[in-house]
Amino acid sequence: MVSKREMVISVRNLSNMWEQTRDKVRVRQLEVKPHALELPDKHSLAFVVCIERIDGVSLLVQRTIARLCLKKIFSGVFVKVTPQNLKMLRIVEPFVTWGFPNLKSVREPILKRGQVRVKNKTIPLTDNTVIEERLGKFGVICLEDLIHEIAFLGKHFQEISWFLHPFHLSVARHATENRVGFLKKLGTPGYRGERINQLIRQLN
Repeated sequence: MVSKREMVISVRNLSNMWEQTRDKVRVRQLEVKPHALELPDKHSLAFVVCIERIDGVSLLVQRTIARLCLKKIFSGVFVKVTPQNLKMLRIVEPFVTWGFPNLKSVREPILKRGQVRVKNKTIPLTDNTVIEERLGKFGVICLEDLIHEIAFLGKHFQEISWFLHPFHLSVARHATENRVGFLKKLGTPGYRGERINQLIRQLN
């Protein structure tokens, strides 16, 4: 006789297999529909937020999430919009939402939640000395320089984005009590263009 625990494990395994099959189908669809990967005309900077838990997904999705540094739910990163990065966003689309931040939406998370890793320690980005020590060779010596490089995709955007720790965004206290209502207010995963600015205000 099958125990209740074995039944739960079996259901979970079936669910994981379904998730992985869905991932493979979605990736194949991207390969046969190249128009779905077209770059936007006027935007080059995206902000990506993980809003769904990464459970039972394919190895490809796990690796892509890791490359985007979005392993934790409600974490966010700035990403340069390139064909390669756009493809990664499409691969993880059921778990993230993304769009194009304005200058205010770049400045506020950096000032309020900016963190960096120094000597295996994560510290708040409040001291210009740390910035100058680490990024001075790129001509970035203070917070304003860093914000400008991110917002306007400076020559050293990649190095600076690696310097920044993923942003741990704030989740409303009632989210744990009324998860359905919170997620409805939060919106669905996927592309949302300039409406990402509303989400940044909500979670910052």
